[in-house]
Amino acid sequence: MTLLSFACSLLGDNFTVIAFAAFLAASLTLVGAIMDITALKKAHTELERSELRYRHLFSRMPIAFRQLDASRLVMLFRKLRAEGVKDLGAYFDSHPEFLRTCMDALSFQEANERAIQMFGGGTEGYIGRSMAESWKERPDTFRRAMESRYRGETNFEEETRMVTWDGRVVDVLFTTARVGPINDLEVSLVGTIDISQRVRAQQKLQQVQAEFAHAARVSMLGELTASIAHEVNQPLAAIATNGAAGLRWLNRPVPDIGEIRKAIENIVVDTKRAANIVARVHAMAARKVPEQACLSFDEIIREALLFLRHEMESRSVTILHQPDAATPLVLGDRTQLQQVIVNLAINAVQAMIQAGCDDRRIVISTVAQDGTTLCCSVEDNGPGIAAEHAGRLFESFFTTKESGMGMGLPICRSIVEAHGGRIGAERSTAHGGARFWFTLPLFSGTARTQQTDRDALV
Repeated sequence: MTLLSFACSLLGDNFTVIAFAAFLAASLTLVGAIMDITALKKAHTELERSELRYRHLFSRMPIAFRQLDASRLVMLFRKLRAEGVKDLGAYFDSHPEFLRTCMDALSFQEANERAIQMFGGGTEGYIGRSMAESWKERPDTFRRAMESRYRGETNFEEETRMVTWDGRVVDVLFTTARVGPINDLEVSLVGTIDISQRVRAQQKLQQVQAEFAHAARVSMLGELTASIAHEVNQPLAAIATNGAAGLRWLNRPVPDIGEIRKAIENIVVDTKRAANIVARVHAMAARKVPEQACLSFDEIIREALLFLRHEMESRSVTILHQPDAATPLVLGDRTQLQQVIVNLAINAVQAMIQAGCDDRRIVISTVAQDGTTLCCSVEDNGPGIAAEHAGRLFESFFTTKESGMGMGLPICRSIVEAHGGRIGAERSTAHGGARFWFTLPLFSGTARTQQTDRDALV
């Protein structure tokens, strides 16, 4: 039209030129329209291809994917923020019913083939269904996922257990991604990987490790038979002495009731002492399920040293315990942690004897580091660790002792790592010998919550 108007103004009544200008204008308009439609069609085709690729990935991936409508949950969270709620965890504590409200606010939109195989229910059975049934076994995981979302995190991942539509409980790796609004709906994508076989394999490995640990404890108790007998004989001898004294006081023409009472009280005390020694030996020898408890680690060391007292005296070994002034607490199994201390101390004694050391000293110290970690070290003044042995100390069945099993240090490592710590060794120290150290997480309320979610320790 612009060309046509320009031609008319210049050429007046020259209709041939005007007609040509009109034809040219119409052609350019048609070409522009065709180009515009082509670009739009190309963009639409690419969008369809992209959606088709997503559909193929969603439906055929070997991971169970389920798409959730989170619109109602988003509205609930907006309302909480408007009310000034900043800590969702604290809000859950004061409003426990809100956790179920959040579950019901999430509904399934779609599931891929793998999700249907894992959870059942059929394709149509997912649409509009609440998440509440899936979390009957582990609502604590769902709570942590909600707290993560409320903090604005786009992803969440945790090993947990979920319930299928037919009531089976499955060990899974649960992941979720918050992808945002799609077609005016707030969408979340949930992925679950079945890890049941891996969990069963871990449990079997833990069982084997527990058997090795038990065998090592029994072997160690066999080596300490003389020490145990000495420890039991002390209270038994005291009982006999006090009993004889009591009889003498009774046989006097005028029995001394006060002395008799004192003798009987001493007998009771020594009887309890002997019973405690027997109980400790029984606990070390028993094949039992590990028991998690909040423990004073320095108290664990003192109890372990009771097993070793006579052994150390008979071997002319001076052992010094340097506790942390803060009395650090750890979460763990008393018997297993005592086994670590006893193993490391016995190793030190045997190394010093084998090297022919005359002055034998061991220092066991504990230090709380950075408020989250406890470090315990066992140092001796023996020959240290040979360079060629340093990298193999924690290998199974590797030993430098003449009659060793090669299982003590590997078992120590498995126990420490199962408690969330690390173990290592230094070839030489200021005392001239070797230093073995290990770390453990210090006890806290959070640590206890996390520990209850772990598998049983070896």
